[in-house]
Amino acid sequence: MRRFLAAVLLMGLTAAYVGLHPPANLALGRGVLRAVPAAFGPWNGTELSFEDAVVEELKADDLLIRRYQRGSQKVWLCVVYHQNRRYGAHDPLLCYESQGYLIEHRDLAHVADGSPGGLEVNTFLADRKGQRRVVWYWWTTSGLSTPDAGAFRRRMAVIGALDNRSWGAFVRIESVVADGDLDAATERVREFSTRVARDLPPVFAAAVRNGPS
Repeated sequence: MRRFLAAVLLMGLTAAYVGLHPPANLALGRGVLRAVPAAFGPWNGTELSFEDAVVEELKADDLLIRRYQRGSQKVWLCVVYHQNRRYGAHDPLLCYESQGYLIEHRDLAHVADGSPGGLEVNTFLADRKGQRRVVWYWWTTSGLSTPDAGAFRRRMAVIGALDNRSWGAFVRIESVVADGDLDAATERVREFSTRVARDLPPVFAAAVRNGPS
């Protein structure tokens, strides 16, 4: 009986502690990514959380995961930020495959980011038990946004050697294919990616001007 009461008391104290000291949400963007807009045009964002184990695996200096909604339409934004030669060329294909998704239709797409040639990004479909997701992603660092992880790493290495510091970010945008309408999901991701690709560079540029956060 004493052991039972002690166990109940311990669980109660633990619950009280967690209630008074909730675990930090590591996906809120606590450094550079605090400046990521909470709204992109008509898309309004809601903060999400991320598994601590995955955050630890990424070893990011900053991390943001946010759901944006426009009416009933939803997209998800993930930004993983690294600095000081932590190359951070995260491979999202491995993440999805480890969660049981089958990867389909890998391709490239163009995003109108305001540059003369536009931004080329990676695309794929992820399918798990009939739920399909449209996923677009790219990497960005000073003077370069690219679908090529190798080019991204090389650029970061050069910048690090010249300036003794560097930064880089992985950007992923996705949306669920609702009611089998792949075209609608793709258009959602394309439209939102255009806004993100135009509005994120000033966030990173300001971080570089202001120094480490």
